[in-house]
Amino acid sequence: MAFATRRFVRAASSAAATAAAKKLIVKHVTVIGGGLMGAGIAQVIKTPMTSQKTFESLVDFSKAVGKSPVSCKDTPGFIVNRLLVPYMMEAVRLFERGDASKEDIDVAMKLGAGYPMGPFELLDYVGLDTSKYIIDGWHSLEPNNPLFAPSPLLNKLVEEKKLGKKTGEGFYKYK
Repeated sequence: MAFATRRFVRAASSAAATAAAKKLIVKHVTVIGGGLMGAGIAQVIKTPMTSQKTFESLVDFSKAVGKSPVSCKDTPGFIVNRLLVPYMMEAVRLFERGDASKEDIDVAMKLGAGYPMGPFELLDYVGLDTSKYIIDGWHSLEPNNPLFAPSPLLNKLVEEKKLGKKTGEGFYKYK
């Protein structure tokens, strides 16, 4: 919270930020979770019970502390993970079918799509247990959606406690 407060005070020195700050009633912000998501992402990502005034105040506050808020209905994964998780799972299925090696898939996505990490590198970074937890939850919500189908390989690796970087081995081995 101290970091956000300092940035907010600095941002409030500009005229636009000062105008935005005057509309704010946000006095305290608590981020629960310091993992990958909680450390760097502020989500505003509005429920039917949220008032428009509350929503607009949070958008203004997010902008004042240097974030780029986006709006999305309450849907599994919101925007980023709703696109990212099926992408990673399709890479696993491509590998499971023997269509390409995990190394070639990673290289292709880094060079061809300009991604900083390939899907297998990203899965290992996020944690295979975390990815399995997400896909299992979505599969239980939408069992007929092929994007959310479980992966036998992912299940096997998690069962073997090969969870990615945090355990030293996942799709790749780490020292």
